[in-house]
This record gives sequence, structure tokens and C-alpha cells, in this order.
Amino acid sequence: MTSTVVRSRSRLLCAFASALIVGASLVVTPPAAYAADGWSPRSSYTSTDTGAGTYSVPLLNADVPDISVERVPAAENDEGRDIYYMISTTMHLSPGAPIMKSYDLVNWEIVNYVFDRASIGDSFSLRNGQNSYGQGQWASSLRYHDGMFYVAFNTNNLNGAYLYRTDDIENGAWQKTSLGRGLHDPSLFFDVDGTPYIFYGSGGTSAVRLNASLTAIEQDFPNIFTASNYAGQPFIGGLFEGAQFYHIDGWYYAVIITWPSGQGRQVVMFRSKDLLGRYTSAGGVNTYEARGVLNSNGFAQGSLVPISREGGRTDWHGMFFRDTFPIGRIPALIPATWQNGWPTFGTNGVVPVNGLFDKPIRLSPAEEAFERQKSIVASDDFANDAPHKAYQDEQWTVPAPLDPAEIAPNGSRLDLAWEWNHAPDNRYWSLTDREGWLRLTTGKVVTGQYVYTKLSNRAELAWFEEARNTLSQRTFGPRQSVQTRMDISGMRNGDVAGLAAYNRGFSYVAVKRVDGVNTLGVVNRSQPFAVDLDQSTVENFLPGTTVALGDATEVHVKADLDLSSPVGQLWTTFYYSLDGLEWTRLGNRVGPQTLDGSLAHFMGHRVGLFNYATQETGGRVDFDNYLLSDTLTAQARPLDTTALDEAIAHAQTLDARHYPADAWAATQSALTAATSARAGQLGTQNQIDAPERALSYQLARLGVLAALPVTATAQVRCLGGKAYVAVQARNDSDAPVEITVETPYGNRSFEAVAARANVYQSFNTRTASVAAGPATVRVTGTVAGLNVTTVRSAQHPAITCGG
Repeated sequence: MTSTVVRSRSRLLCAFASALIVGASLVVTPPAAYAADGWSPRSSYTSTDTGAGTYSVPLLNADVPDISVERVPAAENDEGRDIYYMISTTMHLSPGAPIMKSYDLVNWEIVNYVFDRASIGDSFSLRNGQNSYGQGQWASSLRYHDGMFYVAFNTNNLNGAYLYRTDDIENGAWQKTSLGRGLHDPSLFFDVDGTPYIFYGSGGTSAVRLNASLTAIEQDFPNIFTASNYAGQPFIGGLFEGAQFYHIDGWYYAVIITWPSGQGRQVVMFRSKDLLGRYTSAGGVNTYEARGVLNSNGFAQGSLVPISREGGRTDWHGMFFRDTFPIGRIPALIPATWQNGWPTFGTNGVVPVNGLFDKPIRLSPAEEAFERQKSIVASDDFANDAPHKAYQDEQWTVPAPLDPAEIAPNGSRLDLAWEWNHAPDNRYWSLTDREGWLRLTTGKVVTGQYVYTKLSNRAELAWFEEARNTLSQRTFGPRQSVQTRMDISGMRNGDVAGLAAYNRGFSYVAVKRVDGVNTLGVVNRSQPFAVDLDQSTVENFLPGTTVALGDATEVHVKADLDLSSPVGQLWTTFYYSLDGLEWTRLGNRVGPQTLDGSLAHFMGHRVGLFNYATQETGGRVDFDNYLLSDTLTAQARPLDTTALDEAIAHAQTLDARHYPADAWAATQSALTAATSARAGQLGTQNQIDAPERALSYQLARLGVLAALPVTATAQVRCLGGKAYVAVQARNDSDAPVEITVETPYGNRSFEAVAARANVYQSFNTRTASVAAGPATVRVTGTVAGLNVTTVRSAQHPAITCGG
């Protein structure tokens, strides 16, 4: 007997009980009797899904720039429904080029990366005075063609453009091909006959044709059309880049971002019957006509997205990002109305910030509940239980004098939400040296000799920017709180370690060890940025923020990020605690952090854990956890355990028989952590929200994996010289269900089949012999308040009657 169950690929979220230290502090009242049917978790931190069939724009509330979206149709994947993948720019971060997945285009999760390291050279590794700030991997193009996934992107300082390919976008290894030259903002495009091109350029759109194996450039087609071809049009201006190409209803379309003088960034579309325009047209004239299709609140560069409709029809929406610094460049899914072959995006061309649109793809209630729990940020307990991914096994030929251990995997696996600030030195970080902790060990002493190679003025980097092995996640808006516990007992003189909200401008709380004395304090570096730095002075603690830690070996720190007061600025307030319960603010909020006009980093602010040395190497700091919340201490709200209580109550009503063993085990682990946290004393909302989010994710996952227990068998027999197929099914659940038996020889439905009851049906095949084959048993009932249909297949043997 076989069972048809769609299993979602997902990481196992972890327990967060270690966040809690028992001691005198605010104690939350023990939970009252749980109301199991009250569990209705809110959307994740990076979801704008309202849960009522609508979503707000922009999506994600986080930095996901230069997006490229690709659909894999239901007929071409093993899940039987359309799947969407999205890729983004990550520049100097490692791993890079994240692959995000969605079923509804609104809720996304990271499922893979294209590479672990874009290079093992000095510039991508913060080594020997080199760096890749604001450079590295830019503007990827993601395409699916003939069962293969392709990613093309340009690098500004790593020898030009590259093309990667894999046949398994979520778990496979990627094969890398260098194209040998720069291709600004490349867009990979397969023509209707399969011929591969890459379109690229700024100020004009050019193309190269690749060979059939996509390993080399065969021919150039410079300046197919340029901004000057449309002089005088009000929607033409600066940038004129980020082109992505599509073939729709016999037309070739290009989607481009422009920035006309005195206006905001906007989307212009171009179309032609001839892909290569003047290169194939009569008389060599430009065949691309242009039209401004979106000029509203700065939503601009991105993709067109196909959405399947009944009858084989396809709708096309837009996925365009909006500059929302200091969070970053945030994408928005924007509906379109097409007329005469041209789209109008939004509502009559208007896309309000935080405006609501109807979700274009609806799923089952259980699926939608699970989608809303997916996120591109995550709390973490550093349990080293993230799934293994092929990019982690990237193979490099390591030249002398580099130590191969710097590059080789070290046995530690981080959650996919994490990225390093430049490629890490794997000798000096670990999740295995101390179980349940992230260890950062200093492997070099900062020099103050690093400069921004991207900037013409060669401005110097701060020590914090030079530090290797800073581990980071995206910020999310409008408010974010991050908490961690640090073991500082292994620090050495001159070490600086802590929690940062950073870009070129940064704010951090850190412990500094000077002459054997540990002091906690706050650093803030804001604009304007000097070219020449006194690095030590830049990172002096602010007056009124310092605390002598004495002989304390552990300290809890918390950063509360306010990205909306006012909009366009980040202000951060830092707190500390020696027991995780009683918290003290360190001075006033610090900032403002704003967009750096030089674009030296050119990404949204990130939150990072760091440890660097100014005198000697070998010092270590252990981080116990990374706990997220969207509640700030300054909001003065009482600690609220309602969502945690409801999740625990719901989990305690479930029956293991309804779920796959691995998913059930993951949920039980999250439940154990949640109940442990709830039983202890609580000092922050982070300590409540982290285990609740982890448990709610697993509960929602169970909702889509739920199955009704049923036993099904199929036999054959002869009667009157004819073969009969007999099917029996037993309801193994504790509640009535509907059972339908299906064979090629007939179907039969049984309503309200009682718990533990059997149904039986014999089907006359009307032939003397029948080959071995399946009978299908379809069971419909309720699991945890959700309607569930489980399909079982029972094989019957062959039989020949008479003769």
C-alpha cells in the first residue's frame, strides 16, 4: 500500500528555551486553560499577507533588490502546481545569489544559494587589504529552460559576468561558467527557437548571442536601442538599465528602469516583433516602440511574472522593487491591466505605498496558513541542524599560500537566513566547538589599512568594516528587535565583540576588553563619512553608554531598530542584562542611519554578530541565540504570551497518526522548547516570540501534511468466469469520514463511515483476466479543524479465470 502525500522541503526550526535565565524579574502569569481552537498565527515578519485574500506592497519588508522571477509550470515539476523562484543581488555577501520560492507570489522563503563564494580571492574575502563592498554579484537573471535552471549575473570586480546552471534549483550543485567580460545587468533570454541571448547595458540595451551549450559568447549586437532613440519622451531619463526580456503573444517585450530628470524612478516597456530590432529590420531601423507603464511612488526595476488562468490563459503581473532605505530595495507584486498589448500597472497606474491588492493565486486554507509563516529572516538557537545544501560543498583549487582549511567546510551548517559579510574564514567560526552556540574566534588583527576600492576617493574603512566573519541577516521593517546572549570569557585584550545594525554607517553594542577589563558600550557612526579615519576614535563608546562588567562572563544584549520614525532613517536603542530578565537601556537611541549617497555598500542595513581583534588573535566569543521580535521596549507594552499560549494549546490537541513522522518530530521539538520557555521567567518579548514563531511554523507545516489514517487492501477473485476486483478500506481515525473507492472498473462512495468501521466493494471487470494494478481509496474528513483528503493506493494481483 502506498500513500500520496506532498511533503514540503523545509528546515527544522529550533528550540529557544536557552534564552531564559531563571532569576528575579517580571514573571508572566501562568497560562490559563488553553483554547485549542484559538490558534490563528499572524503572518511572518517578512510577509505582508493579510490572511484575508489581500496583501500590501511592498512585499517582504526587507532588502531584496534587482529581482528576477521565474515560473516552473505545474506540468514540468513533481509538485503538480506552478512554482515560482526569485533571485536577488547580494553583492559582497556569502553565500550569495539567494534562491527564494513561493506558490502564491506573496509569501517567500529562501531554499538555496547559487554559490558559497563568488571567489576565493582577496577582494571577496576581506583579505590583504582588499574588499568587495558595493561590488561582487549584481543583478542576477534567473531562467528555466528545457529542464535546466540558469542564473546569469555580472560582477564589478571579479572578472565580469558568469553563468551558473543546475537541474535541481533547490538542492542541486551549480556549474559555473565565466563569460570572460562584463555584461551590466544581464538578462538571459531563450528565443522561441531556443537560441540563447543575454541582453545587458546602461543607457542603452545591447545583446550577445551564446553558443548552444551556453559556455561562450558567439556574436555581439551592441546598442539595439538606446535612450537617445526616444529623446523628448517624458518617461526617458537616467539609468535606462536592468532590462529583462519576454516573448508574449508574438511580441518581444523589454522591461527597463528609467529616472527622468525631476521625476521618480519608473518602469518603461519596449516592444518589437523583431528581437534584435535594427539588426534584422528592413533598413536597419529601430523597431522597438516604448511606453511608460508605471510612474508611482518609485516602484521600478524588476520582472514580469506569468500567472496561469483557466482555459490556458496567462495573466502578467509586475514584480518591481522600491528604494526604501535604510531597509533597502523592497520588491512589490503589482497587478496589471493589459489593453492593446500594453499593461497599466496598479490601479489606473497608481500603486500606493502600503496599498492593498487581491492575491492573484489562492491556495487551500491550510496551504495559505503555511505560506504566511514563511520568512527570509529567522530566529536561531545555533543547533547546527540546518539542512545540508550542495553549494556548501563548492570545490576550489586553493593556491599557496592560502590554507585550504580557510575555504573547506567545517561541519557547521547555518540557517539559510544567514550570510557572512564577505566570504568567511572557516577556521575561525563554528557551531560544533560548543554545542548550541555560535563561536567566533579572531583570526587576524585589524590594520586600518583597508579602503573602498569602489570609490574614487579611496576612503578608508572602519575597523568594524574590516573585521572578518561578521555574520548577518536582513533587517525588516518597520520595527525590529534582536536579542542575543554572549559568553565573553574567552576574549583577549583589544577584542571588540557584539551586536550591530550596520551598513557604511553603523550602530552597535559591544564588549571591549582593555588591560584585562571588560566594558560594555555603544558605538554610532553616522554621516558625513570622512575619507581619512582615526579608526579607534570612530569606534569609541558614546558617553553615557558604558558599563563595567567586572567578573561577569556572560551578558545579554538587545538592539531595537526603529525604521519608521521618521521614514528614511534608522534609529537604534540598545539594552543589556546580566540575567536575561532585568534590562537596562544604554543611553538614548542612536542614529540616524540613512542611505549613503556614495553607495559604498549599496544595500539595506543588516544586523550582525561580530568579534574582531585590535591587538592579538585567538580571542573567542560564543553567541547562544538570535531572538527576533517586532515589538520594541520603547513601545512600553506588557509582555504578551497570548500567541505562544494558543500555539501550545493547539499543538497539544494533535494526533501523531495524522502526520508524517519527521514533521511530527520537528513539531514536538518546537513544542518542547515552547513549553519550556513558557514555564520559565520571561524578560523580553523576544523570548516569547521566538519560540512561538518556531512552533507556529511547524504547526502550519503539519496542516498541509495532515493525513487521515486508513487501511486499504485490494484483492481479485473469479466469479462466473469473470474477474472481480474487491477493495476494502478501514477508517482508522476516531471520527467519521467519507470514503470513495476508485478503480478502472467503477467507483463507489460511502458517507459517514464510523471510526474503526470497514467498507467493501467488489467491481466486475467484465473480462476473464485482469492485470495487476492499483485501486485508489480517497478519504475525506477533518483534522485539527481543517478539511483533509488523503489518497491511498492499494495494489491488486493479476488473475485469469477459467481455461
